[in-house]
Amino acid sequence: MRLISEDDVERLLDPALAIASAADAFRQAGRSTTAPGRLDLPRQEPTGNVLVLAGHGEGGLFCTKNNMHVYPDAGSRERKAASMLLLWDAIRCQPLALLATTGFNNHRTAAGLAAATDKLAAPGAKTLTVFGAGKIAPATIRYLQTVRPFERIMILGRDTVRAAALAAALAREAAFARTEISAESDVARATREADVIVTITTAAAPVFAGADVKPGALVVLAGANRPHAREADDALIRRSTIYTDHRDGCLTRAGDLVIPLASGVLRPEQIVADIGDVFGGTATKPASADVTVFKSMGIIGQDIALAHALYQRAQERGIGLDFDAVTGAASALVAQKEAS
Repeated sequence: MRLISEDDVERLLDPALAIASAADAFRQAGRSTTAPGRLDLPRQEPTGNVLVLAGHGEGGLFCTKNNMHVYPDAGSRERKAASMLLLWDAIRCQPLALLATTGFNNHRTAAGLAAATDKLAAPGAKTLTVFGAGKIAPATIRYLQTVRPFERIMILGRDTVRAAALAAALAREAAFARTEISAESDVARATREADVIVTITTAAAPVFAGADVKPGALVVLAGANRPHAREADDALIRRSTIYTDHRDGCLTRAGDLVIPLASGVLRPEQIVADIGDVFGGTATKPASADVTVFKSMGIIGQDIALAHALYQRAQERGIGLDFDAVTGAASALVAQKEAS
C-alpha cells in the first residue's frame, strides 16, 4: 500500500490531471449501478462532525473517505479539519493507497466545477463572479481560469477583508497577469455583469437576485449542501435549465432544488440531465437556455478517479511511502531513488 501525504498530493497534482479525472468520474457515474454510501456522524462535546463517504468505481476500485471537523475549544469559532481516503482494489481485496486528503478535497471539488463549466459555459465567457472567499475559493478560481481565460473576476465574501486578500494574492500569479481581479461589494452589479457565476458559500439563504442574472449565463451552485439551505432564489430557479452531478443526491440533500421543488416553483422537467450524461454524449446543452444551472453536491466517483490517478502517478514517480499492512514494514527506497 502506498502512503501519500498532504505534501505528496501537492507535488503530484496539477489542474489538467484533476480536471481529466473529474470528467472521467462524471462519465462513469452515468454507468454506475452501485449506490454510494454516506454517513453523517455529529458530536456535541466537543462540537464536531465526521462525514464518511464510500463507493465503488470502475475497474474494481473502492474507496472510503472520512472528512472530520471539530471545534476543540468550547466557545471558540476556530475549527480544525482533516480528511483521509483509503483506496482499494476490491477485486483482489487489497488496499492500494492511503491518502491525506485535506488539500485534495479542494482540488477535487474545484476540478469538478471546472470540468462542468467547460461543458456548459459559453465559449466566449469573459467575466466570472464568485460568491465565497473561503478555503475552496482559491482552487476554484484557479481551475476555472484554466478552462475559460476570464478577463475579469469579481470576488464577493461575507468577510470583505478576506475577499480582498484573496483577490490581491491571485492578481500576483502569472496565470492572472491579463485578468482584472477585484473584491466587490455591489452584489447586483457583480451578478448582472457575469457570464459565469459560482457560489461556494455556507449561506442558508440566497446570496444574489436571480432576476439580475444575464440571459445565457451559467450559474454553478456548489454550496448549500443541506436540504434547508439554498444559495439561489425562486427567480433564478424559474428561469433555469438545470444539470446535476447526481440527480437523486441533489433531490434529497440540495436545498437549492429540494425547497423550490416542494413549493412547485421548480418543475421536474427543468432538470434535464446529470452532467455525466453530457460527458457521455447522451445529453447536450440546449441551444437556447435563458440561464443554465449546474448543481454540484460532489460524487464519490470524483474521489475515486482522482485518488487512483494520484496513486498511479506516485507509483511512476516514486513518491510516497510503501507500507505492508500485514508485516508493518515500510520503505521509502523508491522515493529516495527519485531524489538521488
